[in-house]
Amino acid sequence: MRQELVITGMGLVLPCGTGIKAARASWESATPCFAPLPANLGSGLGAACTSFSANGIIPPMQSRRLDRPSRFAWVAAHQAFQDAGVDPAHLGLRLGVAVGTMTGGDEATEGFLRPYLAKGPEGASPMLFPNCVAVSISGYLSTAFGLRGPSVTQLAREGSTLAALEQAQRWLRMGFLESVLVVGTDGLFPLLTELLQRTQLSVRDGLPVVGSRRGLLPGEGAQAFLLETRDGAEARGGRIRAVLRGVTALAPATRRPAERSRVLAETAACITPSVPDAWIGGSSGHRVLDEVEAPLLPMLKRWPQPKYPKTLWGEFCGSGGQLLAAALLEPGRRVLVTAPTSYGPQYAAVLEKP
Repeated sequence: MRQELVITGMGLVLPCGTGIKAARASWESATPCFAPLPANLGSGLGAACTSFSANGIIPPMQSRRLDRPSRFAWVAAHQAFQDAGVDPAHLGLRLGVAVGTMTGGDEATEGFLRPYLAKGPEGASPMLFPNCVAVSISGYLSTAFGLRGPSVTQLAREGSTLAALEQAQRWLRMGFLESVLVVGTDGLFPLLTELLQRTQLSVRDGLPVVGSRRGLLPGEGAQAFLLETRDGAEARGGRIRAVLRGVTALAPATRRPAERSRVLAETAACITPSVPDAWIGGSSGHRVLDEVEAPLLPMLKRWPQPKYPKTLWGEFCGSGGQLLAAALLEPGRRVLVTAPTSYGPQYAAVLEKP
């Protein structure tokens, strides 16, 4: 019999606030967290973490050297370990880290290149350069929490955190590790919001509406989850938030929306043969994602109506990590997550709460 995998800790940095309590209040009220973006993040509407603070968690000298996604990830990871009642330093090589991000490194790259283009090589800041690669996030987490196990960084667009979760599942199933910190993190920055507006991928006014194809709500934040084997969690007396019944991805043979939609339906059906109590959808008003997920509703008539956290907390808020957070906050016992992507593999996961 395969070892069950369980989520024992969760940490959240969302536009609605930091921590599980703020996230639950936002999820239950279904209030979108959007406003005109601050000048330092660009222009237009977005779901920004304007009240975020790392005080008391990240030492000030180190915080100044980090980009926004790294700060978000650090705070979310800190919360996840506290929530699970785990001292990560004691786990050593038995604890790995899997990071999923869509925009990690991009904010620092823009900050590094703009002065370089304006002033030449002397304008480039060596302080920013280490943050220009997405893998710096897992490096900072490993250093901050004394993580000595393997690490991986997944850049899989909208499904990045689900890809990281899938890798964590693989490590644990193979017996390489006892636990894995799974983190999804992303940050807004001026070039990103400008690109989204120019390509008409973000809403220009009002709210994003699933199926409307009018545009998504740009967002940012981080979500961290501690994934363990059930035996390991029970041996230390840890509380189990949910059992991970599975996470999987199937890739379509073509890029046609109908084919991607069929594959997403097959992925969901193979991972949850019975009707779930709740369904967390990954579409958001992004035309490519709407084309993939919307056809599932008539195909899966017996299932509950999906709820869409991306319309509350934004599209890039952890590159899929907000879907897992919503699944843990949702009252239903068996919760399905579908995560359509714009590039290939279509993800689905099932969480079952005690």
